[in-house]
Amino acid sequence: MKMKKATHRTQKGLIEVELNLENNKISALKITGDFFIYPEEALEIIEQELLNFEIEEEQLKNKIDEIYKQQQISTPGISIDDWVTVILKAVNL
Repeated sequence: MKMKKATHRTQKGLIEVELNLENNKISALKITGDFFIYPEEALEIIEQELLNFEIEEEQLKNKIDEIYKQQQISTPGISIDDWVTVILKAVNL
């Protein structure tokens, strides 16, 4: 299955997402780009936490917000809405 790709320019960088979907759930996810995220392992945590997650905008936003709070993630210039936007862009390609 071909990976779906999307990019999104944020206030402080560029987010690139590659993902696969199965039954409207994320079956593979890779996030890269030109941005800062703390702690460093937070990107891998986000990728893992979103595997098998059903794509629905409000639930996705709530899940990413929950991950940010649990892991005390900081992404200067990148909001939770930016993550949701780029993931939904990839899904809808």
